[in-house]
Amino acid sequence: MRKLVPVAIAAIILTAACQGRNKETSADTAVAQAEPAKEEVRFPMPKVPDFITGQEGRMAYALEHYWQAYEFNDTTKANRDMGEQGFSNFLLLLQHADSATAARSVRRYLEKGFAQPSLRALHNGMIRHYLDNPNSPLRNDVLYVHFLRAQLDFYGPDEVAERERCAFLLRMVSLNQPGTIAADFRFTDRNGKKGRLHAIKSPLTLLLFNDPDCENCQKEMPRLIASPLLQSPGLAVVAVYPDADTAIWKSAQSRMPATWTDAYSPDGEVVRRAIYYLPAMPSLYLLDADKRILLKDATPESALQYIAGHLKTQP
Repeated sequence: MRKLVPVAIAAIILTAACQGRNKETSADTAVAQAEPAKEEVRFPMPKVPDFITGQEGRMAYALEHYWQAYEFNDTTKANRDMGEQGFSNFLLLLQHADSATAARSVRRYLEKGFAQPSLRALHNGMIRHYLDNPNSPLRNDVLYVHFLRAQLDFYGPDEVAERERCAFLLRMVSLNQPGTIAADFRFTDRNGKKGRLHAIKSPLTLLLFNDPDCENCQKEMPRLIASPLLQSPGLAVVAVYPDADTAIWKSAQSRMPATWTDAYSPDGEVVRRAIYYLPAMPSLYLLDADKRILLKDATPESALQYIAGHLKTQP
């Protein structure tokens, strides 16, 4: 596999970062920005007919016809690399689509690249590389659900293990999607005080699953702990160790700010009962006052950006 984010799509990543999930993005602009750099072989991007004038219609057409000119059966390295470039751009464009369009577009892609047993390993590898890898900047559980749900329809009767694995992943990734109410759970803080997530009253809650023994947590947590933004009024930060081996958490010296809740999940309930899917930590969830999920498994940068924007709008 190539790098998780090919250099050629830097432009659209910057655009997406500035606009968030703005559904008003022009389909033509998004498609144009997704084209590879001139020095690379160009992926055959679809041309939207001029008679389709509405933005939603143009985006839907571009996505649903995205793969029509790509030669899936060409197994040369150059064509595979071009296909991977196209796939990463495809994921970025899907972020601007409504759910129905995304589902149809994903299925059309799978009908060409996943339905053929000879191509399945290659395309399944790309899907997992970009959407299942915790370190992928393009990881997106909302999109991953569309892929996993559609993939189930392509497994044959002799592919029981593959189907079961896909079904399990679909159940896990579907947990606590943006827009749903975050699953409630118990916790106990360092003073022995018991609490529940849904009992926390705050306009915003940052739920921060972490492990003091995790190398990535050791890198990311100091930056979060040092952020003045995460000690702002109107924001509750709940840092939770989710596993059963609480000796690791209890023996670790807490450096959490006094304004945070530093807690563990009794008996590792969060992991044991699969209340949350945590393929990697730290894992950040941003919740509104009703505990509705605004951001799922967010990067520290995206969480801080959202919190800063929200606090600016408050009186």
